Amino acid sequence: SLGYKGVYVEDDISEGIYIEEIIDERVKIKAANCLENIAEHDGSVSDIKPIVADIVDNIIDNQDVMLSMHQLYDYHKYTYSHCVNVGVISTYIGSRLNYNKDELIQVATAGMLHDIGKKYIPASILDKKEKLTDDEYSIIRDHPNQGYKMIKGFNSISGLTKVAVLDHHERCDGSGYPRGLKCNDISSFSKVIAVADTYDAMTTDRSYRKAFSASETVEYLMGDGGKLYDFKVIDNFTKSVAIFPDGTVVELSNGIQGIVIKNNPDFTLRPVIRSLDDDTIIDLKNDSNY
Repeated sequence: SLGYKGVYVEDDISEGIYIEEIIDERVKIKAANCLENIAEHDGSVSDIKPIVADIVDNIIDNQDVMLSMHQLYDYHKYTYSHCVNVGVISTYIGSRLNYNKDELIQVATAGMLHDIGKKYIPASILDKKEKLTDDEYSIIRDHPNQGYKMIKGFNSISGLTKVAVLDHHERCDGSGYPRGLKCNDISSFSKVIAVADTYDAMTTDRSYRKAFSASETVEYLMGDGGKLYDFKVIDNFTKSVAIFPDGTVVELSNGIQGIVIKNNPDFTLRPVIRSLDDDTIIDLKNDSNY
């Protein structure tokens, strides 16, 4: 009822599993509050920059640690917590794509600000449970333009960041909006944010549908790789996040239950688990029996 997706419980089953918090919860809340101030109280877009730099530094210091999806909680109004999550995920993807620090700050800033234009969309449309009318959908589709207009006058925000805010709903096959760009014309930052945005949106409960599981969402993204989303970005996304984070209890198709003790960075859907029955270690990536 408080919006948390889960809590960590230390018990005999989880013995020896250490959950590393990469980004301090207080930093994420500070970022969400800053975004709310920008959108609703005419705060300066420049205020987000030191917070973004702090998040980027945390991720650079923990580049070898996969991001646990359990660490992206709904701790604020949806739009702002979603923007923080997209900024974090985008930074992780960017680090896998070998972005330098300045590029990471730019893509993280774009992720944080990508939905800022939704301040102009009435809550009655954003939270509507029924199917949107054509006019309502047109208002929704205009939020990238509105966000771009909000930040285009800030010299402290790079041009690449501004373009990424404008183009985060563009898709490789030209079916996106607002400009209908195709893959070669979409910036690298925009492609990164498109994947991060889709993942976080799909794995979050909304007024009109329940959240999809992390594994379902990843399979959806992989299925549309090369069509809607850049395949290279998706490949690096799946190496950035732990779909089944350490400490997650899972059940295999043969009924064996186990706890995840390690993730394989090159195959996050097949982690290493420890059987709850007899403590057998099973590497799902390399064991064809499971």
